[in-house]
Amino acid sequence: MSDPQSLRNTHYSLHARILGTVFVLVLVMYLVALAVLGLPLTERAQQQLDVGAERELGAIMTAIQDQALLRDYPAIEQAIHARVDRFHTLNVRFATRQVAFEADTPSELHPYPAWFATLVDIRAPRAQSELVVGGASYGTVSVALDDAPTIQGLWVLAVRFTVLAVGSLIGVMLLLRWLLQVNLRGLYALRTAARAIESGDFNARASLVYGSPPEVRDTQLMFNRMADHVSRLIAALGHEHDDLLVEKERLRVTIESIADAVVVTDAEGRIEFLNPRAEALTGFSSIDAQGRQVSEVLPLANEQSDAPVANPLEQALRRNRVVELGNHTVIRRQDGARIAISDTAAPIRSSDGKVQGGVLVFQDESERRSLMQRLAWQAERDPLTGLWNRRMMEDKLTEALQSVQQEARHGIFCYIDLDRFKLVNDTCGHRAGDALLQRLTAIMAQRAEGKNHYLARLGGDEFGLLFVDTALPAAMDHIKGLRDEIGRFRFEWDDKVFRLGVSFGVTELHGGMIDIGEILAQADTACYHAKSLGGNAIQVYEKTHPALQKINDEMQWVGAITKAFEAHRFVLYRQQKVALSPDVATQHYEILLRLRGEDGAIISPGEFLPAAERYGLAPSFDRWVIRNFFAYLDTHPEDEASYAINLSGRSLSDPGTAEFILDEIGQYHFDPARISFEVTETAAIDSLDSCEKLILALKSRGIQFALDDFGKGQSSFGYLKRLPVAYLKIDGDFVRGMDHDREKLAIVKAMHTLGHELGKQTIAEQVETEAELASLKKMGVDFVQGYLLHRPAPLPVD
Repeated sequence: MSDPQSLRNTHYSLHARILGTVFVLVLVMYLVALAVLGLPLTERAQQQLDVGAERELGAIMTAIQDQALLRDYPAIEQAIHARVDRFHTLNVRFATRQVAFEADTPSELHPYPAWFATLVDIRAPRAQSELVVGGASYGTVSVALDDAPTIQGLWVLAVRFTVLAVGSLIGVMLLLRWLLQVNLRGLYALRTAARAIESGDFNARASLVYGSPPEVRDTQLMFNRMADHVSRLIAALGHEHDDLLVEKERLRVTIESIADAVVVTDAEGRIEFLNPRAEALTGFSSIDAQGRQVSEVLPLANEQSDAPVANPLEQALRRNRVVELGNHTVIRRQDGARIAISDTAAPIRSSDGKVQGGVLVFQDESERRSLMQRLAWQAERDPLTGLWNRRMMEDKLTEALQSVQQEARHGIFCYIDLDRFKLVNDTCGHRAGDALLQRLTAIMAQRAEGKNHYLARLGGDEFGLLFVDTALPAAMDHIKGLRDEIGRFRFEWDDKVFRLGVSFGVTELHGGMIDIGEILAQADTACYHAKSLGGNAIQVYEKTHPALQKINDEMQWVGAITKAFEAHRFVLYRQQKVALSPDVATQHYEILLRLRGEDGAIISPGEFLPAAERYGLAPSFDRWVIRNFFAYLDTHPEDEASYAINLSGRSLSDPGTAEFILDEIGQYHFDPARISFEVTETAAIDSLDSCEKLILALKSRGIQFALDDFGKGQSSFGYLKRLPVAYLKIDGDFVRGMDHDREKLAIVKAMHTLGHELGKQTIAEQVETEAELASLKKMGVDFVQGYLLHRPAPLPVD
């Protein structure tokens, strides 16, 4: 705040202000009067000059008219010079197309100042006209008159008026000064009393001066009453001051005890107080911090870029409003520690809104921010391998596709599927599988390391590798190197050594692609074909490739299957399995699934089931068949035949399949012993543990199992002892032509003999000739099935 003494010394007194005001007022009146009187005079003088110029122009044109008719230009020039010399014209000019001449008279010097001439703004009058005689022009005449005599006259008038005004002003000021001295004596006494009170003498009062105006006298009386009131207020304020000290101490204790860090500053941002929590976080004691700028004690930086961050308290004081700190801010302490914080800064205002200081409240955010970073990492990363997860890869693919479409950049996506990974899980358990993925992905990540390479785990043993701004040849070189690296990898677990292969499906991004679903589908299709070639292969997607076209056709079936489910166009068929022994009285059937096309034609499962198996829809088919067939048995108690239902490999590996079947059985009323399930030998071998558990779980309810396509797999006989199946279904490839093919006959006979030796009944499928049937009867096969004996027919649901 400013010193009152300095205010007294730098401001003018009332006496001086009144005199100054009167002086300015008289000066303004003088200037106004000068303008009011001077402007009309100036305009009139200008008009007279202009009229004089026109008159002089007319006189000159009359004087030279005869010479102009004769075109006597020397006479015209002589007449013009004579006129200029005689009448002191400033300038006369005569011009035709052939000649031009002029005459000048120097302007006379006058005592008026140049600024006055500029102020009155009198312009030298000029007139011009063509000399026309008898309708013909003989030249142009222009005349300019001297404005100096006119300006001189105006200057004399202005000087006289100014002298009169100055004399009047001096007289008024002297009279006014005497009046002020007489009337302001009471105010001077009032000032003396006020200064005494200012110095601490609260008993001082203003003395009443004789002759003071009533207004001054009343002011003195009010001042004395006010001084009495102030004396009483001073006493009351002393008591309130003591109370405020107690309240301040209570507030200090409160601030020191709260968990948040608190910094209090003055209006310039200099620290006045730190509570203990602020001392702990900043590394400064409250005493050491006092008087320092808050940015010195609390240096802030961005935790990502380490760039300095403006202190929010300084901003709050400057803007006079609450300011919150942005995210990712840390304190850089003097000891090198970095503490993540969040804070709020607010100005402390007086009752009139003026900033008196500021307060900064902040908290240690290190633990919470670390948790948020871990959550963000988990949202983007695969928890097992640390690679990008599927969602992040889809985001990267979306960005890459947009850049390809909008900027004509290059993009390559590679779908990676490990070969024989399931063998590790089945043999050594999931812990081994997880360890394998971690070691293998570390190798892949190191190999795929690069600014424009993005590796992600899409799920299970499937990965995606995105190349941005990379052409296909360069990407293929990289992928081949990755394949070779994985091929050299050996995984050891519990004295077992595994060697893995990997299949790659590659597709190139182009502007015609609709979305990332098309990218993933193409890469998946190419990878599927690479896997079908035996694994450890690389396949680039080509739209015209026959094998890839077939896979695409399967993909088209996925949509058709979904629509068929919604339209209820799936129907159940059955095909009889004929018992060759006369002792078997019960009829046996196999339940088959058929699809009714939109045109009503029946579509065989060979057209749509491969697509269902490929894209994971087979379990849905299995459950639909089970649910609908069980409902049929419940509503057709007159049907006492035994039925076999096919289960896909995906259902075998699903741990919820047994529970689903048992739940469905519990909802209906029929003998479960009439049911058996057929599982293919290949699917059973691939899910050996799951298949064994499923058979044991359902066998307790009397449900039997048959091993379908027996003989097509490898090492089949070794797995028979682990699978408690009741039937062996000999694959039709061996049955067809066995009557004239001795090798097929021997294989069928061996499988039948093995089945009987193990206590299992045998079923021969795809029997189509009488000769095949006779060979099977002679061999003693228990059941036969094929078009020769019974073609599939719709289940009699009516």
